[in-house]
Amino acid sequence: MKFNSQVVMTSSGASGVTHLDIEQVIRNTTFEILKTMPTRLLYTPTGILCNRDEQLSHFMKSEQYKRLVSQCRTYDRHQQMDRIYADISRHFQYVTLSHRWGKGEPSLRDIEGRTIYGVSIEGGFGKLQAFCRVALEWNYLWAWSDTCCIDKHSSAEVQETIGSMFAWYRQSALTIVYLSDVADTASLGSSEWFGRGWTLQELLAPRSLLFYTEDWSLYKNSPFSNHKTDVTLLAELERETGIDRRFLTSFSPGLDDARLRLQWASLRRTTRPEDIAYSLFGIFNVHLPVMYGESAENALGRLLAEIVSQSGDILVLDWVGEPSPFHSCFPAHITSYQMLRLPTSQPNAEEQCLAINPQPTSFKALRELRGSLATSHLPHSLGRSLLPSSITHRILPVHQRTPVSYASSEVYDFHSLARVPLPRFFNRLLTLPCIAYNVTSVQLKGADPSTPSYMYNIVTSGLMPLEIALPTKLEDLTRPQAVLHLVRPWHSKLLGPSADLDAVTDQQILSVLETPFNALLLTQLPHNEHKRIASSTLIIAQPRNRASILKSKIRIFNVV
Repeated sequence: MKFNSQVVMTSSGASGVTHLDIEQVIRNTTFEILKTMPTRLLYTPTGILCNRDEQLSHFMKSEQYKRLVSQCRTYDRHQQMDRIYADISRHFQYVTLSHRWGKGEPSLRDIEGRTIYGVSIEGGFGKLQAFCRVALEWNYLWAWSDTCCIDKHSSAEVQETIGSMFAWYRQSALTIVYLSDVADTASLGSSEWFGRGWTLQELLAPRSLLFYTEDWSLYKNSPFSNHKTDVTLLAELERETGIDRRFLTSFSPGLDDARLRLQWASLRRTTRPEDIAYSLFGIFNVHLPVMYGESAENALGRLLAEIVSQSGDILVLDWVGEPSPFHSCFPAHITSYQMLRLPTSQPNAEEQCLAINPQPTSFKALRELRGSLATSHLPHSLGRSLLPSSITHRILPVHQRTPVSYASSEVYDFHSLARVPLPRFFNRLLTLPCIAYNVTSVQLKGADPSTPSYMYNIVTSGLMPLEIALPTKLEDLTRPQAVLHLVRPWHSKLLGPSADLDAVTDQQILSVLETPFNALLLTQLPHNEHKRIASSTLIIAQPRNRASILKSKIRIFNVV
């Protein structure tokens, strides 16, 4: 069914448009609204799956449509458009289902051309029927389920669905979360739903959400029509997911707090390994090709590369675990964002503020760890007099900088840190601005090949001596070309999220650089490239003194 977007307006007294014009405006408006919704929806009164043409046909045969056409004749042009849009939007409000997939889930081919109410309740059909009935009880005519409303044999449709799913859940009038493994007396956290990858965006995206237990009764018989407004239930969700309620109730997709969002996903699993990355596309609001069959490491690497490319965020480099074959600065598995293990001893007197349980086992512990680590990137009191004067150095505005083709030989001193170009990722090459500290001494302290773990004493220019734990043994350190660096990745946001980059003081910069930081260990390769050496614990480094800080230089490293 095709629609003519051109509407001919002819005078008809006070109404402003003719009867035929009103019908055409309604048709066009309906089609524009439907284009933002899922392609197929279940019509809950009949249980029949409808495509967009059939959805439009249902509406135009309804009593609501007839009333709308009749009432619009008495309105002026602006009143007509407001009423048309409001009525159509209300008619096509839909409910989405969020659930843990089980055996025998109905597919598009299973329900096409037949009512779901007339089939067996075996497998997932009973769940689908109950879902549609609950949606109808809440007075919604349309419902969407990811089991049967998608043609999974069409790669183009799968790509479109993954790219649109966050928006569809956000746009839905209500999301029903069915917890098939939770009885009336059980808690939310006992459900597998909280451990699945795709359900993270299905928790965050909807504005209105209701939890139903195994017998399709409301969780704990909550009187609320939206569980995101139930303070008691929100507190339980916070405990079980480790996600602050401000994100649970008003989450905005995008690249802010990227590492935090990766941490949320780090405890979750998907049936297909690559889906753990695809399930986050909507949360980060990135649009990347979906390539089923690629490795999970490649899928996660492409996502992280896009995050760095768009935002320059360096906190996604804070991880512990196995490096990815995609890139040495990225982890092979998203679980590396779950646990940040600190070394058993700290190099300075500030160890008390950094002493954290090395292996947190709950989201509460992870949140405490995240907050403690975050302070290492933020300024201490800016009111302290750190230098003889607070001279303000004028730097180039952001729009005048040219981040393209960074020269790896370019060096920025202490007074120009605020105008360092942002990190960028292109063709698997990470151009990473870093404060670099040359490693001058490496000594193997101990080894446990069964773990495996190798402890090294490291001495650098400008840092306090420290220990690092590596999963593999450092080889060929006697070679002249075997150059090691401990580096502090740099981003101007470390000066504060709202720092005025045109007026950054020495005082602000020094207060940031005095704090301990998470260092990366880089080894030099041919052709002026570098590679990250993954560590078994976080490498917490401490600048030696203010004199060494004032001598800080930032280099641009090409990391592969």
